[in-house]
Amino acid sequence: MIEPEGRPEGIWLVARFPALVVALTWSVALAAAVVLVPSQPVLGAIAAGLAIPCLGLALLVRPAVLAIALAFALVAVGRAELPAEDVQAATRAMAVVGQSAVIAGRVSDDSRPAAGGAEVLVEPDRISIGGTAASSIGNLLVRWRGPQEAFFGDRVEASGKLTLPRDLPAFDRRAYLAQRHVFLEVAAASFDVVSTGAGLAGLPGWLRARYVAAVDQALPAPHASVLLGIVLGVRQGIPPNLENALIATGLIHLLVLSGLKVAVFARIVQGALRPLLGRQAAWPALALIGLYALAGGATPAAVRAAIMGGLAIAASRLGRPSHVWTSLALTAAGMLAWRPELAWDVGFQLSFAGTAAIILLTPSIERRLRAVPAVFREPFAVTCAAQIGTLPMMATDFHVLSPIAPLANALTLPILPVLVAAGLLFGPLAFTPELARLAATPLAGLIAYVEQVSYLLARVPAAAFAVGHFPTWAGFAYYSALGPAIAGFGSQGRRRAAALATAVVAPTLIAGVAVGVWANAPPEVSVLNVGDGQAVLLRGPLGAILIDAGPTPQRLKDELGAQLPPWQTKLDAIVITAPTVGHVGGFAGLDRPAATVLIPDAELTGTAWRTAALEAAARGARIARMQAGSTVRIAGFTLEAIAPARGAPGDVVGAAYLAFRVVAASGRTFCDLSDLDVDAQTVAAAALSGPCTYLVLPGGGRSMLAPELEKSAGAAVQLIASRSAGRLARGFPATVLRTDQEGTITLPM
Repeated sequence: MIEPEGRPEGIWLVARFPALVVALTWSVALAAAVVLVPSQPVLGAIAAGLAIPCLGLALLVRPAVLAIALAFALVAVGRAELPAEDVQAATRAMAVVGQSAVIAGRVSDDSRPAAGGAEVLVEPDRISIGGTAASSIGNLLVRWRGPQEAFFGDRVEASGKLTLPRDLPAFDRRAYLAQRHVFLEVAAASFDVVSTGAGLAGLPGWLRARYVAAVDQALPAPHASVLLGIVLGVRQGIPPNLENALIATGLIHLLVLSGLKVAVFARIVQGALRPLLGRQAAWPALALIGLYALAGGATPAAVRAAIMGGLAIAASRLGRPSHVWTSLALTAAGMLAWRPELAWDVGFQLSFAGTAAIILLTPSIERRLRAVPAVFREPFAVTCAAQIGTLPMMATDFHVLSPIAPLANALTLPILPVLVAAGLLFGPLAFTPELARLAATPLAGLIAYVEQVSYLLARVPAAAFAVGHFPTWAGFAYYSALGPAIAGFGSQGRRRAAALATAVVAPTLIAGVAVGVWANAPPEVSVLNVGDGQAVLLRGPLGAILIDAGPTPQRLKDELGAQLPPWQTKLDAIVITAPTVGHVGGFAGLDRPAATVLIPDAELTGTAWRTAALEAAARGARIARMQAGSTVRIAGFTLEAIAPARGAPGDVVGAAYLAFRVVAASGRTFCDLSDLDVDAQTVAAAALSGPCTYLVLPGGGRSMLAPELEKSAGAAVQLIASRSAGRLARGFPATVLRTDQEGTITLPM
């Protein structure tokens, strides 16, 4: 194939940007391997073996960059899939789950805020379990409560219980952590920093600690906490009402060390060094930019901005042209090569998607806002572009969208360079406290302005709205429309028509396939993540059954909206197993009618469960009472009642609740024991007609099962705990699935 004369067109366009094509192919292949097919070493070995022959194709194929890109894609799959040196570490880690341990080791990443405390990755060099030394169980993710922080290179000691990493509904967190050789978490009862990092590795942490102390001394709360977030991304001591206002107005990014902060810092550093060092200012500027990103915790956004800024500065110093898309692709490729698990990281995803959207969309948005003053026009356009590019990620991971964010950012971003520059002065001014307090006065006024803007705009109607569930297929559909639409508006003639047609057809096809799969899903049972209570959804092609409703209506509404297709507004049956709030609180205001309501055949106390049953009956439901031995077939499932026994006392807590065994056509079974007490469990065990494939623990697993019930359920039973938090009763195996760790648990029936 010979390149046509004149301007390259068609496939020859890729030859103009070989680095962009190769880096982009590497990044896409590596990210796809990490997310879609994690931990497949055979696939990695095959891909790596094919890379060399594919590289040889460059001698035959033109343009050669295509064969080179394919070879790099195969190497990327190998990088993602080939296992760690110790492939048995995960097995050894599973063997010690649930045991208490004392560990000592080195911090390999800065601590991150988590659930009222923090978490940090530790490479252990000493582990003691029950007084016996253990080793080779991988790295550990240590979680603790309190304000203490640990930085890269610190030596720490901790003691606590070894648990499986908590999973999340949005992504496979355990696969993500396994990429970093982490198979266990430590819920630390004690956590101590024995010694701080030394040498260059400890310099970023040392600088951050000194800076935090200087700001806390010079500024009152909460201004000090806000400035720490603005300058270094340190989020501690922010009042909840202020944090909520910042989230609602889309200003929470001000408290994160984002790419925008690194860009501002780079401009400040270059402006300060160039008069002194001239052209040689580039190299110390690069070092300071890297140090700033590390001092702020080396977030993916900060690392991305530091690398891209460094490439631009180095290219300018060497007299070479820079290409923003090539820089972005090379940065992504380098970060993924260093740490493949970043493909899971929402910060990494938001940073690159937002940057790409800003590059693509900001100029066209600005052109349409010429009447707006320039000082407000650019931040408004940048925020709009970033929101368009990251909307599915914000909806999926943060469950909130803020229409007021462009206005809020337009009012606050113009003073961000002043805040960062003035805030950085507190480091050297810490040696003269009086001067620091004097400089703090005008700075406190600027910070108060940001706070008041967030408070004021957060009160605007529809400033923000929550997104309960944003399915993955909707994200694919969104980007399949956005990409062609952007390409279409930037082209002419037939290409524009084809792009705009694709923007309509592609998301329609994706939505149609998703809806078809959703509608024809095989029978399954979902233990819903409703907090401290219980709600279970049985769903199949023939209908749906809701068992209990959890403690709150909103949590139930969100979970049902995520599990049921939009057109399935009616339930085949509602089952009320117990009168407690954790079982019936969510029925208040339930807007889904049901054909049948099943309740215990006992005189239970309380009024909430009666109200829920009567409201369903008012919508046309038939009420049926069940006791041990009763059987009913609904929506393709057979419900076999095993409690309450005839004559069970309804006024005794946990004695006369409804419990049953659900049998599906496949033969799988699901046992729901409600909150039966131990005596009632013993009676129910005798009514079980067979083993249980799955069993929901009574009371969220706060007490052990009755021995008779445990025996009748079978040794192969999968135990499930529906709860908000806390420890299970001692004696349960580590394989118990928990909604507070896994989110909603969906299993095949």
